[in-house]
Amino acid sequence: MTQRILGGALAVFIAAAAITGAAAAGTSGRYKKEGKRCVWDEKDSGPNQCEPLTMGRFKKEGDRCHWAPHDSGADQCKPAKGRFKKEGDRCEWNATDSGPDQCDPRQAK
Repeated sequence: MTQRILGGALAVFIAAAAITGAAAAGTSGRYKKEGKRCVWDEKDSGPNQCEPLTMGRFKKEGDRCHWAPHDSGADQCKPAKGRFKKEGDRCEWNATDSGPDQCDPRQAK
């Protein structure tokens, strides 16, 4: 009887540890300051050290690469055409423009 109770308690403990680990793994990552830049580090945890000038990242969907302005994390791709343009105090992606970037979206606020 004692073995059944201990076995059941051990099973519950292992399941709880697995669920906690999975939840923690899904929330890992934070923005870290690197010089004047604010970059995403998916392997780090804790509070963000900074906020990028412009939120968002390049995201791959099928064979398409687009700017996802409300997403966070590392870029998954970089489009062949387009550039970041300065719009007042914002840095915005323009997919139809060409030339060098006018600003760095990863600059810390």
